Amino acid sequence: MSAKNDTFKQKKEDRRHLLPYHFFDTYVENGRPDVLFHWHPEIEINYVYEGSARYHIDYDFFNSQPGDIIFIRPNGMHSIHPIADRTHHTDTFQFHLDMIGNATVDQVSLRYLQPLQTSSFKFVPRIQPDMTGYEEIKDAVFQIFELSRNEGRHFEILLKAKLNELIYLLYYHRYVLRKNTDDTYRKNERMRELIDFINHNYQHNLSISYLADFMGYSKTHFMTVFKQQTGTSCTEFVIQVRLNKASDLLLNSADPILEIASSVGFNNLSNFNRQFKNYFHVTPSQYRKQFSKSRGRLTPIRSARNQQKESGTTIGKLS
Repeated sequence: MSAKNDTFKQKKEDRRHLLPYHFFDTYVENGRPDVLFHWHPEIEINYVYEGSARYHIDYDFFNSQPGDIIFIRPNGMHSIHPIADRTHHTDTFQFHLDMIGNATVDQVSLRYLQPLQTSSFKFVPRIQPDMTGYEEIKDAVFQIFELSRNEGRHFEILLKAKLNELIYLLYYHRYVLRKNTDDTYRKNERMRELIDFINHNYQHNLSISYLADFMGYSKTHFMTVFKQQTGTSCTEFVIQVRLNKASDLLLNSADPILEIASSVGFNNLSNFNRQFKNYFHVTPSQYRKQFSKSRGRLTPIRSARNQQKESGTTIGKLS
């Protein structure tokens, strides 16, 4: 998924190092960006400076508040949805646990890091100012942000030290929990498979009935569960996946708009134009003209969906 829109700004670091991390800030304005359900192997840390957005992290969901420190475990399914036209400003740091020794076989790795990476453990998703250890954790997070932002002399050594300190503080203040292994998480994995399937078959004519069968649910139950877990309806999710792919093609190809619409799963050009304008606030042709000129100054929003080989299944019509 990518979202290149003048209603938000996202600054991402130039990769002048080989360390497995990313640091960027995100401004949500006028309902964009809307980050769909996805996952990635890195831990993600968000600090909320202002505004509010709807977070879904595994089976937890909440509206963020200024001062929140939000943690997402490796491979934790999550989405971040704007709330009406509220602004939302965050700094985000993503890093792989290999950066601080996950791949090394020792007591620290076996006891603390690998259980996080393999999803045996999870984080308390949100730490707020009135919670135990907040100031210590916030101080560590801000130092990590500052080191990543400035990349000063020998910063890599201190950055690793601060990440280790942060993990220590999360364990010390009991913000790392053993993850349940009951039916809830088996359903979570099934939903992950479904989203992966949609991400690789968006160009087909997907039907709610077919996707409900994929999950083994009735159509009504499926629509309820999908909305509860992802924060959006399945129909809206499919549409947004298609529109984000279309936005990439508009900027990275010279294909006609009709051809692009068809290739991402729209069989009606007027419907594609209407949905695109509703989502991006400009028509496809305006989008291509406007952002092709400035694409060098824009950074695509983070994308972290696991990739699988595309299924050759023929599927019914979206309803």
